[in-house]
Amino acid sequence: MEIRELFIRFLNNACSPAEEQEVNRLLQKEEMLALLHELMLQKDMEETAAEEEIAEDMRPRMESWKEKIKSRISEAIIVNFDEADRLRMKRAKARMRYAAVVVGFLTLATGALFVLRNKKGPQAEFANGLPAVSPGTDHALLTLADGSTISLSEVKQGEIALESGVHIEKTDDGSIVYRGPDNQLAESTFNTIATPRGGQFQITLPDGSKAWLNASSTLSYPVRFAAAERRVKMTGEVYFEVAKQTKKNSHERVPFFVETEKQTIQVLGTQFNVNAYADEPAIRTTLVEGSVRIQGEGNMGSVLLKPGQQAVLTDVFKVSTVATEKEIAWKTGDFIFQGESLERILRELSRWYDVEVSCPEHLRSMRFNGMVSRKKPLSTIIEIIQSTNKVQITLEGRRLIVTN
Repeated sequence: MEIRELFIRFLNNACSPAEEQEVNRLLQKEEMLALLHELMLQKDMEETAAEEEIAEDMRPRMESWKEKIKSRISEAIIVNFDEADRLRMKRAKARMRYAAVVVGFLTLATGALFVLRNKKGPQAEFANGLPAVSPGTDHALLTLADGSTISLSEVKQGEIALESGVHIEKTDDGSIVYRGPDNQLAESTFNTIATPRGGQFQITLPDGSKAWLNASSTLSYPVRFAAAERRVKMTGEVYFEVAKQTKKNSHERVPFFVETEKQTIQVLGTQFNVNAYADEPAIRTTLVEGSVRIQGEGNMGSVLLKPGQQAVLTDVFKVSTVATEKEIAWKTGDFIFQGESLERILRELSRWYDVEVSCPEHLRSMRFNGMVSRKKPLSTIIEIIQSTNKVQITLEGRRLIVTN
């Protein structure tokens, strides 16, 4: 039986005792956890499923996994599931994400563990009396070649601009695409898309490549790429799906370059994530599919990545194998923290919820494990971090204050 089929049987509660043992053995590996989580998110149910039936179906499994976690994570603090908490989930994606919170971190050894509790009513919005701060939304500003700007969250579907014969359109799903004749060259005409703090956006570039911008990011590109190469510049964090393209009358591929402040990435057709925020101590490039070569500026050298590898650039490159699902969780709508420092977690929250942060130096290195949806209000995340009993967090206006 294939692993994927086995996991599907597991999610459907159809495994035999021997198959359950095989699942437990497979989940010792990070890549198997990633596969199980993927299947969880794909699994769907009828919207008409009764909420109470879903809740009762969830509870035995949650209790079972909680016991397994307790036996495998030393000194971890497990959030209790209050009997009064009822899971109000209308679709399986929410249900599976909740299960993944528990399943997804069985192999982690130390640190505080937090899991998401779903609470009904206004309690979730005003946890511990904190004012609600909404999560980020699809929002970006498009700057055209003449310097004029367009708020992409406010314009309606259809054509929004015309640049050098290239039509810029907003599609039904809210993303931006460029359409124009192949013989139209406009490499010198550049556009820039920028997301604010608390914003994200997706764009299809003139060559058909797709880019997802995280909060506080920019991407600059020509409205028509040159025939010999495709080149863009970025800041912040962007996930790319680069379209394969060959030169006319040739089988030679047209290279795609991504420039950041300290490095240039060359690809031919692949999927990868680049985290190049100015306030992060390093640039992180994570390859999901294909291959990329990264050239550092000056004497920083270069590296060639394979799928599942990440290059971290400070003064030199360091390459390691990582769980790509964690690195691109923001794109799929989650925060995933595996041994993450409180300092880095707070930076992510600051960008996504558009808040300022105050945290004493001695608390910044504390490590946390957990997963929570980026669609939750900030107060919910504050509550579950505080439930580890490691720190206290107060919210004054749009300022997070962390104390012992």
